[in-house]
Amino acid sequence: MVDTLNLRELINDCGGARAVAKRFGCTYQNVHKMIQRGCLPDCDRREKRRAEILAGMQKHGRLSPDEIRAIVKS
Repeated sequence: MVDTLNLRELINDCGGARAVAKRFGCTYQNVHKMIQRGCLPDCDRREKRRAEILAGMQKHGRLSPDEIRAIVKS
């Protein structure tokens, strides 16, 4: 499943850009920039925390934070 999923699909599974932005404490435009770049921003610590948030927000998929980080680093 990790091989076929991208960041856009993951964010859609988490409720969309606006829901993710609200949980991240940023604007939905920032989330769209993350999708365009294909990665979670900044430092490793923030990326790890955001991967944990996304893991908890998933509705259908059940990826671990490490699997999510693998998706955005590929």
